[in-house]
Amino acid sequence: MPKGKHIRGLHAARAANEFARREPVKWVSSQEEEGKQVVALTPAPTIGAKKAPPRLRKASTFNDAIVAPTTGLEEHKAALRQVFGETLSDEFVDVMLTKLVSVLGPRPLEGLDEATLNAAIALVASVQPRSELEAIIAVAIAATAFASFKFLHLSLRHQQDVYIDVWGGHAIQLIRLELELIRTLAKHRRGNTQTVRVEHVHLHAGAQGVLGIVNSPEEKDGEVEEEK
Repeated sequence: MPKGKHIRGLHAARAANEFARREPVKWVSSQEEEGKQVVALTPAPTIGAKKAPPRLRKASTFNDAIVAPTTGLEEHKAALRQVFGETLSDEFVDVMLTKLVSVLGPRPLEGLDEATLNAAIALVASVQPRSELEAIIAVAIAATAFASFKFLHLSLRHQQDVYIDVWGGHAIQLIRLELELIRTLAKHRRGNTQTVRVEHVHLHAGAQGVLGIVNSPEEKDGEVEEEK
């Protein structure tokens, strides 16, 4: 890293701990709260038959244990299998969840709140992976997306050039990687297909037309002669 473009380990650790203490946003209703009138948000209308993704509970922010509902456990597992590529393997779901938790909260002291985990699962579900391979790409998209948010926050938190350059640079790289993963997924879904463009050319009476590839007189063997 160039001279002067580095962050001391102590400062980085403190910034990460400050970020970890941020709680997710909370929803409120239209009622008096601390003497102030809170404006209610109108619920978004239901569009089609869109179904809410499955949710998971965490025993603690600093504990990686995930708690599933005590009732309807098999239905919950089936919903998670649907999210992660319509897989038939519960082991694949367990591994994907483990990887997702590890990248969302990479350090033990950093912690991972329940809302962030469920938001990531919702993002994976929105991709609608149709195989285990697509599920892996979807998990990678979620991981890079949330990591880029974290680095963007850290780059703006201190308002110093070194933080903006280093952590802002990491955020930009992650956003580019996220976009590349999205393009890769789209390309994978398209398969080996080619787009053929057909144009209609109308020739009026007395006009002449040529069908095929036309080379200019200066072109020979696919090359264009340079003018002397």
